[in-house]
Amino acid sequence: MFFYDMNLRGNCSLYEYLYRCIRHDIAHGTISPGEKLPSKRNLAKHLGVSLITVEAAYQQLAAEGYIRSRERCGYYASDLAPAERVQQTSNEKLGTTHLGEESGASGSHQDANDRGNAHVAGRSSARIGAQAPRSLPHATDGAEAADAALDAAPSLLADFTHSTLATELFPYATWAKTVRKTLSDESAATLAEASSAAGSPQLRQAIADHLREYRGMHVSAQQIVIGAGAQTLYQLVVQLLGRNRTFAVETPGYPLLARMYQQQNVQIAHVPLDEGGIAMEQLAPSGASVAHITPSHQFPAGIVTTASRRRELLNWAREGDRYLIEDDYDAEFRMAGRPIPPLFSIDAAERVLYLNSFAKSLGAAFRMAYLVLPPRLAQQFHAQLGFYANTVSPLDQLALARFIESGSYERHVNRLRTRARKAQDALVGALREHLGSSVSFTGLNNGLHFIMQLESKQSEAALASAALEHGIRIAPLSQFDESGSTGTANVSSSGNTTPATPRPQFILRSDAIDAESAETIAAALANAWA
Repeated sequence: MFFYDMNLRGNCSLYEYLYRCIRHDIAHGTISPGEKLPSKRNLAKHLGVSLITVEAAYQQLAAEGYIRSRERCGYYASDLAPAERVQQTSNEKLGTTHLGEESGASGSHQDANDRGNAHVAGRSSARIGAQAPRSLPHATDGAEAADAALDAAPSLLADFTHSTLATELFPYATWAKTVRKTLSDESAATLAEASSAAGSPQLRQAIADHLREYRGMHVSAQQIVIGAGAQTLYQLVVQLLGRNRTFAVETPGYPLLARMYQQQNVQIAHVPLDEGGIAMEQLAPSGASVAHITPSHQFPAGIVTTASRRRELLNWAREGDRYLIEDDYDAEFRMAGRPIPPLFSIDAAERVLYLNSFAKSLGAAFRMAYLVLPPRLAQQFHAQLGFYANTVSPLDQLALARFIESGSYERHVNRLRTRARKAQDALVGALREHLGSSVSFTGLNNGLHFIMQLESKQSEAALASAALEHGIRIAPLSQFDESGSTGTANVSSSGNTTPATPRPQFILRSDAIDAESAETIAAALANAWA
């Protein structure tokens, strides 16, 4: 039986402290791979905590891939990939922000592996990806919202390819007041500073504070670069890392990502997904030295990269002159449990570049994104690309800094998350009522989109066409596969993949509707597919 002194939790909640303790012991081998964890009831009684506390800790560990459940058998520790502890940080203490977070890359034999052992060389893994129509769905994205590219047709009941929530709920009066205050208070010097290549020092510091508080990332303002949307930052990444590289992108994935990299004259490798995330057995021989990934909530499949796969990715990057671009596009909108820890926070080899955008939270009208570089690359950026003028208006940067510092940004994101969660729950409930056992869902609560699967003999294209005739625009998952693959796989209820089946799959966005319209939408889809 495990023993943890819950009185040492400091400022942590009971469930978070227990989660961190168990994660620490799994990552460091104290809990052996495959070892069965105590039952939730027994552990709660042993530690003197509630059953809910243990359930919450186990659920978070399972979401991150540290443990796996077996039906009617309980929970077992996952077998993690080997990882060399490059450095031991002061954060690795019980009760602090990064309790026992494994850092580093290959070298030692601290065993690790994800559930299903999908990383083992030569093993066949189920993959997501279907026949790829060359026409692309409307603006659904993984790196930043391209929502402004599409105007929803007035006759539609719902457009699941287009987000309107952030724009509708944005506190315009508060923003206008913030802008006025910025104009009256800021000097010409601070406006000039915001025009520098990396952007406003004030905004960069506000983002660094936000990342420390909400993503557990301890970075300095000097490591942050502001850009006018993620697409601008992609260009800077290519210039920084060099064009003589092959960039790996996930498939299915954000449709425009590969095209934007190709326009920068770099080679592209489309790498499929398996149950743990991007498929390592395909990434390794691809020739790529940069991998652009969405580990916290893969777009569009919704997979959360497992703890084992995260180690494997860090190992891969450390073994050569390789880098990972971590696209954390909607991490703020995880609706259950703790946010998934970013790869950046466990990278001790300085091989992860962290990318995020304000498009999901502020709306497509605010074209601002940011890049967090490892210290060595940050120095290289300032030396090599520091002559650029920043692409974001100095006034917008300074106003956003104040917006974040005042707590207005946090309150706005909380409102968005609450509304999206209500819309998701209402829609899922209504669809289950109208479509019964023929419908199932994966990726619920992981972010602003999830997958709907249907039991139907019709093709995805036929089902989507029928839905559109009834006023519902919906995007098939297969439209996001740019690899030319002819195989199909489905996302399982755990958010991972299962062997190929003909089951149609569609992407639903909880930020595309409101809860009140869920019943009407579900009825329309039921009529369309009757």
